[in-house]
Amino acid sequence: MTKATFSYGKRKIWDDLWELGESTVKTTTQELRQTFSPLKILEGIVGGGNESPLIEKNDKNELKGKQNSTPLDTEKLRQRYQEQDKQKEGALRQRLFQLIKRGEEEALQRQKQQEAEKQRMEAYQEQKKRKEEERKKQEALVEIPKGKIRRSIFSPKKVVQRQQAEVKPAAGKQ
Repeated sequence: MTKATFSYGKRKIWDDLWELGESTVKTTTQELRQTFSPLKILEGIVGGGNESPLIEKNDKNELKGKQNSTPLDTEKLRQRYQEQDKQKEGALRQRLFQLIKRGEEEALQRQKQQEAEKQRMEAYQEQKKRKEEERKKQEALVEIPKGKIRRSIFSPKKVVQRQQAEVKPAAGKQ
């Protein structure tokens, strides 16, 4: 009995697969004929083609009847994508705002540093000027005798160098 039921089960599976294969071959050939139909191509070129929309509608109806999945709700998808885009846009705006704010803060800080450097340089110049004036006052108060500066005994005598007459080539003849 088990052999009989087992062979019956194999036979049933084989028959189901055979029918599935036959229906697949038929539908595939019909779809290929509709897709690559030379008449359809000629009608498209000439400008006719009243039968094409009917065939396409029939195909859509057949697909709806055989469809095992739920139809796609494009409106919900569009709304979700819009929400995601708004979130991304908000994040990008916030980042742009932070970048601009940071840039402005850096510019203000640079400007303050430049002003501080300028003030420091002015203070340094002022201090340098005061020291110079004080040094001049000290020199003016203490008078050092001014006269000939005596040279050291050990310094060598300067030898006068004789200069030769300048010779210009071809100066006499022209």
